[in-house]
Amino acid sequence: MAASTYEKELFEKLKMIRKGYRAPRQVVQSLYARMMLEYSVYVFTKNRYKRLIDEALDVKDEEHFLVLSNEYREWRARYQSGCTISEHGYEMECNFEEKNDIDS
Repeated sequence: MAASTYEKELFEKLKMIRKGYRAPRQVVQSLYARMMLEYSVYVFTKNRYKRLIDEALDVKDEEHFLVLSNEYREWRARYQSGCTISEHGYEMECNFEEKNDIDS
């Protein structure tokens, strides 16, 4: 039985601590599920900050705009280099930012 496309991509991203061993399917599926959850939270939070910043601009609330902008900048800095998800000795690097997207 051939591995699905997402599993092939995940196997390429896995950093195996124990070299030479292939991660069990359950570990790969768990890493994939956790990556999707991280990505969903990332997108939700990013859109929330952008909406709140836009609302502050619409009502010309400079103080709230500056506070939200600073929080957003700090939050984005945490994700700039991505995150690492671990499961049973296997790690997967996740990067949700595109090169052009980091500066926005």
